[in-house]
Amino acid sequence: MEKSIQIYNKKLDNYFDSNGKLLQYPSKKPMRIIVLIKIVRQMEENRKYTEKEINEIIRSHIAFNDIELIRREMYQYKLLGRLRDGSEYWVEIAWRNVYAEYIRED
Repeated sequence: MEKSIQIYNKKLDNYFDSNGKLLQYPSKKPMRIIVLIKIVRQMEENRKYTEKEINEIIRSHIAFNDIELIRREMYQYKLLGRLRDGSEYWVEIAWRNVYAEYIRED
């Protein structure tokens, strides 16, 4: 799987503009997970965020307008946790263990 992750990381270079913003959301699950990890790494662990703060972080990393898709996927893939009413979000502590094989240390 490690070799596949390296190939996906290389392919992902084409999905970003010169400012490092994501141009389109990849269709392949491994590539989506890598993209979501790049975004979650910009968030502080052990901090509570409002939905508005999460949206701003996501907005600063994508060049398209579907912030809700990215936020929903981050929750679905267990990178983010949230209260049921969506009033509070946080980075899930276990995400690094769950996705250890996807993490590319630069």
